[in-house]
Amino acid sequence: MTADLPTMPYLPLSGVRVLDLGILIPPALAGNKLVALGADVVKVEQAGRGDRIRAVPPLAEDGESSQHMGYNWGKRSITLDLRRHDDLETFFALANVADVILENQLPGFWARLGIDFAELRRRRPALIVCSLTGFGQTGPLAQLPSHGLNMDALADSVVVEWRDGEPHLGWSFTSWGNELGAANAAMAICAALAEVRGGGQGAWIDISCWDALVEAHRTDILLTTRTGVVANAHKRGLGPLYDTYLSQDGKAVLLGALERKFWINFCVGVDREDLIDLHTGAEIDFGPTDQKLREELRPIFAAATAEEWDRRFLAWDCPGATVLETPDIMRHPHFAARELLEGQPGTWPLMRSAIRWHHTGERAGAGLTPPPALGEHNEAIRVDWIGR
Repeated sequence: MTADLPTMPYLPLSGVRVLDLGILIPPALAGNKLVALGADVVKVEQAGRGDRIRAVPPLAEDGESSQHMGYNWGKRSITLDLRRHDDLETFFALANVADVILENQLPGFWARLGIDFAELRRRRPALIVCSLTGFGQTGPLAQLPSHGLNMDALADSVVVEWRDGEPHLGWSFTSWGNELGAANAAMAICAALAEVRGGGQGAWIDISCWDALVEAHRTDILLTTRTGVVANAHKRGLGPLYDTYLSQDGKAVLLGALERKFWINFCVGVDREDLIDLHTGAEIDFGPTDQKLREELRPIFAAATAEEWDRRFLAWDCPGATVLETPDIMRHPHFAARELLEGQPGTWPLMRSAIRWHHTGERAGAGLTPPPALGEHNEAIRVDWIGR
């Protein structure tokens, strides 16, 4: 007999207090991941100004920033001017009961304000401090101010379009350094919390968004180091079995039949069994380097719409998909089925976490409260955290 599913939300970080001193995207996104897991994330914002993320374009008609409205659901806001003695004392009182302090200023910034994280940890060894910066606490770039794309530029992760001999920044919907840095920060914080809950000590975590993005280029870095021959994904084609083709309705369709079994399924599906042996039978094969197979595949893909190809890939058990842009993603039935978005058209919706608890059927981050107004919880946080 199957046990009844839990009726209470699954919030593994319930009771964890996170004091977020960060500005802009990386700490906001890291805190977003923690609050979705149940943490009480308190944003410490500059009195009168607040976190600059509140003003980052694009803005909606109501003047709200899509960045702020995307990353700050479920959090609380307190305003402090840490140059004032009374507010600095309030900060120390909050820090004394926090489980985690999250920050992203350049090394040395907080010391100039009289805040010494090493000393705070000496007094409370269970305290976790996460410094989530562009380039880390050490190294020649540690003092380089960073926004997402200058980190990405130094990590082979921006699109550059050359027009009339001049470089122009190509399209980008996010900084992968921001995304990966925040994800690594949240993971490290959770690991340190597990250590503390097991009776161990906290940690001072040094997360560089650049490190996180460079790590993602591990294949070329490892291969270059091992062989002594430069590996560069920009100059390495994959082959016709892992490429895009034009559909009947002019859309790009990706084929990914790298394994022989998938290639056989595809060939049988399009009634071209004569092409099967163009796959070598290797565990993974990108296809012949000449253009013969690609020339064979072009008219095959041009004979059906992208929608039909998507149906075929699913029916034939073959990896492949139409190349979608964000508006297409939002219209896709899988988007609705996965319940990633909470809210109605015309309102600011909540983007739920990518984490889904399969044992309960719920998605982390569901039901969070809207992003806070600046200083909205000044009194409540003082009462809840420090009793005054």
